[in-house]
Amino acid sequence: MLATGYDFNAGIHLFRYHELNILLDVNSGALHVLDELGYRLTEELRTWDGDLEQAISSLGEEFDQQELRQAVAEFRAAQQEGALFTREDELDLDLLGFPIKALCLNVAHACNMRCRYCFASQGDFGLKPSLMSLATGQRALEFLIGASGPAKTLEVDFFGGEPLLNAEMIRELVVYGRQREAQTGKRFNFTLTTNGLLLDHDMMDFIIAHDISVIMSLDGRPGTNDRHRILTSGQGSYEQIVPKIRQMVEKKPMSYYIRGTFTRLNPDFSRDLQHIIELGFDAVSLEPAVGPDNGLSIREADLPGVLAEYERVTDLLWDYQRSRQPVHFFHYNLDLQKGPCLAKRQSGCGAGVEYLVVTPEGDIYPCHQFVGEKDFHMGNIADGVVDLEIKELFLRNRLTDKAECLACWARNFCGGGCHANAFHANGDLNRPDRVSCEMHRKRIEGALYLEVQKRLAGNMWEAEKQEF
Repeated sequence: MLATGYDFNAGIHLFRYHELNILLDVNSGALHVLDELGYRLTEELRTWDGDLEQAISSLGEEFDQQELRQAVAEFRAAQQEGALFTREDELDLDLLGFPIKALCLNVAHACNMRCRYCFASQGDFGLKPSLMSLATGQRALEFLIGASGPAKTLEVDFFGGEPLLNAEMIRELVVYGRQREAQTGKRFNFTLTTNGLLLDHDMMDFIIAHDISVIMSLDGRPGTNDRHRILTSGQGSYEQIVPKIRQMVEKKPMSYYIRGTFTRLNPDFSRDLQHIIELGFDAVSLEPAVGPDNGLSIREADLPGVLAEYERVTDLLWDYQRSRQPVHFFHYNLDLQKGPCLAKRQSGCGAGVEYLVVTPEGDIYPCHQFVGEKDFHMGNIADGVVDLEIKELFLRNRLTDKAECLACWARNFCGGGCHANAFHANGDLNRPDRVSCEMHRKRIEGALYLEVQKRLAGNMWEAEKQEF
């Protein structure tokens, strides 16, 4: 036996991507490029549950015995190095005492656009339109400082609606936060998520001066963007926002992403990604519209086309990489050297545990996609107390609580998937949304393929350097 009692289906992922045979050792994150013999040997080991003699016997008529023995020796060496057929790490962490490290501040439950796919009911989340006061924002920062325990780096995202409808409050709150850093030893990483319409030069300069990261919305080609991202006048927004986004990026913010959404109406979304890149932007996030079927969200019937399009996205990203013009595509950014920490593997994004959202009135929810859901109301920032029963709902929504996730090779890259997608698709936090899972697995395969190609190209480019 090569790996007695080993779960081959959950422990390895074997796939072909174009010309490459790739094996991911799930628990270690190690990647292997296999020749045809290695690929077939892995298939047979999985079929025979690690029975080496049976696997070799099955391949005896296809491959030379000496080559088979050499392949087995290489497999054993990789196993001894902890890079193949590794066991699951112990995932028995008590998350209850984990500090809160991030807040999403919905500083504006109002918007100056009317995006057709908006999950937030055109910005007010189905609640009363309102803006967060400076006093509420300050209480939120103080709550975060007090609840963060030993954590030194804290994340704060200004969100909406459109947060720049409350721009003056944001300015005052950032200044207040920077003052509190010096007094508390904490560090705030501020992020602004905006549709860009109200980005003027003064606001851009403030963003630069105070090291604020920025996420700006653009769906791609003019026709794609203007189909859904609509101004209150009913007109498209492309011509107004692209110059502002360009100006912001030219100022070199601490970090930025262009964040787009694709729907079933633009199944060729790789062309929208290419358009955004050709505008000069190299940090892009392109997200599928998901959730209840509203004519735009990706359905199970759309998956074959969407998965094929992700292959075109992967090819496009590799073309840019080969031309020494790398693109940071959000879902493809995997840290295969360190991998996600154990807590991340258990709880995913940390919503309801390490991450919370605060509304303009100070109400607390597990994340922005639960705002307005009365069953997920966790308290108010004025009280500084979080509903522990709801927190425990999310604590019990770990990888170890989801049987189907434990059998999935991609589990360590998502921590069990989006809680909100699961709830809105199935009415159950513990049942992942199948459509979202299928897309995420395909994205991870694309990211792994790119990682392998970059390593192979890096070796080749290094060899070329040495020749000269």
